Amino acid sequence: MKMKKLIWLGALIWFGAGVASVNADDHGIAEMLAKQEIEYLQRLYARATDTIGTNIPENIEAGRAVYRRIFTPDASIQASDPTGAYFKVTGPDEWVTVVDGALSVFDSTQHLLGTQIVDIESLPDDDGQGGRAAMTSYLQAWHHDPDRVIDIYLGTYFSKVRFTQGVGWQIYDMRLEKVAGEVIDKSGSP
Repeated sequence: MKMKKLIWLGALIWFGAGVASVNADDHGIAEMLAKQEIEYLQRLYARATDTIGTNIPENIEAGRAVYRRIFTPDASIQASDPTGAYFKVTGPDEWVTVVDGALSVFDSTQHLLGTQIVDIESLPDDDGQGGRAAMTSYLQAWHHDPDRVIDIYLGTYFSKVRFTQGVGWQIYDMRLEKVAGEVIDKSGSP
């Protein structure tokens, strides 16, 4: 009889330890999934930016739809262009206007993201409330004009994100800082 009690006690201890480690793993898994979802915001942004850069009206609207999904309606969006001009707007629709204007002189663009680091401040609770994080993403952007230049822009995105119930993670503050760049003259003039 004593042996059965010891086996049951051992099983309870083992099962209890297993449950505790599963709960710890659940938080780790939730954090890992959140980081992946947050990283995809910037990736979707890069693809939408290139879609807008095609200068085709339907593609501009497709890019706008992605921006509306990944940015909060009141998002603060800031960047500097290769000439040093500084842009700051509120909301995805205003940002589409800036991006479309900046890329309209090029026939193709490619925005490549490198290192991405996400720091989770908090995860949303069981009711989908809360959830904040910060993300940095390295950018290498190529802008091509077949007759004049290749414009290379290197920068870092600093993004703040929050979880919006019914939508998911969204960027509410994004700042692009130029690190370096080069404009290659293709016209043949010295």
